[in-house]
Amino acid sequence: MLTKITKSLSTVTLAGVLMTAASASQASLILLKPENFSGTGLGSVNTVLTIQGANKASTESGAVSFNGTSDVITGSDTKTGNSQTQTLSLGSLGINDASSLRVVFNATENDNLIDLTGLTLNIYSTTGTTLFTASLDKAYSGLQTLSGIGNSGFVFGLNAAEAAEAQQNVFSLPNFMDARVGLSATAASFSGGNETFFVANSLTQQPGIPASGDVPEPASLLLVGAGLGAAALSRRKKA
Repeated sequence: MLTKITKSLSTVTLAGVLMTAASASQASLILLKPENFSGTGLGSVNTVLTIQGANKASTESGAVSFNGTSDVITGSDTKTGNSQTQTLSLGSLGINDASSLRVVFNATENDNLIDLTGLTLNIYSTTGTTLFTASLDKAYSGLQTLSGIGNSGFVFGLNAAEAAEAQQNVFSLPNFMDARVGLSATAASFSGGNETFFVANSLTQQPGIPASGDVPEPASLLLVGAGLGAAALSRRKKA
């Protein structure tokens, strides 16, 4: 009798673990910094989503997800041309750590301002199950853009606690590199340009993204230069 009870408890415990693993973990995407990119147009980066609404429309939106067999593209504003909208695997993105995952928003607007009212990242298993979800922590209004595709961007990522959660719930799974990344987004106050979203690894050199994932401030560069100059002068005096 005790053996049967033990087996039953083990079965219940295992089922609970599986249910916990199957439920999607949720987190927030936060704006880490704006970037001035160049050379990051369609095809040159890992573009996941492209949306473009009619000029003077109130909002534009679109999404791409994965159902276990193929991509599911929704939204009348979603562009479906080559390299415009697609899910990509973590392996193809070269992302093996949640803390290095970045979503980059590029806006092509004539009036140089746009509102990003929604952005959600989903990570799907190979069977189409949603493993992880992260959405904007808030709407971002009046984002300053630069004219031209890929010339301006806004980098979003997870905070330390939520990156650790994603690491446990996704990046520690067997074959996690086969998991696929999809996006959905909504924007307003646009003037008809196309908006692109690409996913990158901040620890790997990507077009427009330094290997460290951070761009030194000009003052920091001056301090570094001054430090190097002082070190060189010190060595020369000792010689």
